[in-house]
Amino acid sequence: MNKIKKITAGCLALSMIFALSACNSDKENNTTEEITTTAKTEWTGDNIEVTADDGVLDQSADISGKVLKWMGIYDINPTNSSPERSAELALFEDTYGASIEWMVTNSAQMYDDLAVSITGGTPPDIFTYDWIAVPNCVTKGMYQPIDSLIDWTDPMWAEVKDLADKFIWEGEHYVAPLGYAFNDNQILMYNKTLVETEGFNDPYELYLEDKWDWDAFTGMMKEFVETNPDNYGIGGWWANAVVFTTGETIVTYDGEKFHNNIYSGAIERAQDVITDLFKNDIIKRGWIDPSQAFTSNDLLFYGMGTWAYNAASESMPSDTIQIVPFPKAPNTDKFYISNKMHSYMWVKGSENGDVVKAWLDCSRLVNSDSKYTSVAKEKFLENSKGWTSEMYDTVMEFYNPDKFIQSNDYGYSLSTFMCNEVMPVLYAGIVDERFENWVQAREEFSTIVESEIEVYN
Repeated sequence: MNKIKKITAGCLALSMIFALSACNSDKENNTTEEITTTAKTEWTGDNIEVTADDGVLDQSADISGKVLKWMGIYDINPTNSSPERSAELALFEDTYGASIEWMVTNSAQMYDDLAVSITGGTPPDIFTYDWIAVPNCVTKGMYQPIDSLIDWTDPMWAEVKDLADKFIWEGEHYVAPLGYAFNDNQILMYNKTLVETEGFNDPYELYLEDKWDWDAFTGMMKEFVETNPDNYGIGGWWANAVVFTTGETIVTYDGEKFHNNIYSGAIERAQDVITDLFKNDIIKRGWIDPSQAFTSNDLLFYGMGTWAYNAASESMPSDTIQIVPFPKAPNTDKFYISNKMHSYMWVKGSENGDVVKAWLDCSRLVNSDSKYTSVAKEKFLENSKGWTSEMYDTVMEFYNPDKFIQSNDYGYSLSTFMCNEVMPVLYAGIVDERFENWVQAREEFSTIVESEIEVYN
């Protein structure tokens, strides 16, 4: 096939404690942000009162003057490039009188730095959540359970307890779900003007009418390529999302044991759809910069994280770049997607539990209370000129549990080998020309998956 270009699939490998490496989403900062912490500024929330006097936050602990140590690739405090305090920081500082100290690291050495701090007896209190946190990092002695910090009967925590339960290890919770990382949502984009010109039904309208499924999706792409052999149906980061629409994942977890689900019939059907697209020369291969995804009018759908939408939209100022979720699989009544969760891990060795609890409560409140989320939307739109209110709301609808079910493939969390070398190949191996079909892929990797699972079972 003359369109095919080899690409490297996989997670970004990060160095990690005990010679392990962690697994990241498709887009991460590669170096520490070259900025300095500035003096505190007020959080302007359009008349939003940043206070906890209504009793929502537990203020029984006296942590005034205490410092929360955060190790990460960015500063939570105000910076030269972002001089305004976040809502959660304002709540944390003004309600509790505590502060945050940034322990500087970068994505290339963050886990090495964490290892050194833990073994040296000077650990941070919190560290970013990533796919590999539970069980891999937990069993390597990096994090401690949070059940002593979180009141799961509190309404703001009770509504995410089911999600937290998915990350129980040996009977204890390790992850406090705060929300989802907005910029890491996996979305499907298209040029609405191009769709109208081609005479297709608008995918977003089909979604609203509950008619957006695999058949509508693939049929549209095939017709687009048939009319012009130089066209492509889809490009970007998308193969894993198509598999997720089945509601099945390659590795599952029942709270006690992991299971090899590689022989799932639903996964095979999804991989057959990908194989069919590949064989019909519908896939645009290789890296596609979001600012160039639609400028040639030769690409119908572009799959990527939400971080890419701004550039894609601004590149076509006269057109509308629309967002739609990946289509439903046959015989499913809801949409199944996999979004990166936003949370902080409580680091092993930290004795600052009362301060960590206060920070988690503030962060959860800001991600759940409408008086904060509505202002967060306004601020996001002010700083992201390519976005519209409608597009933002479309992505936020992905968090509606009545319509969308979040999938999590535990294969990414078993080991860095699984995260970086096995799972990416299984999900995108057909697109990357590693395999001819799914049967070949699963036969080659089933024993490997099984052996990785048995380490824990």
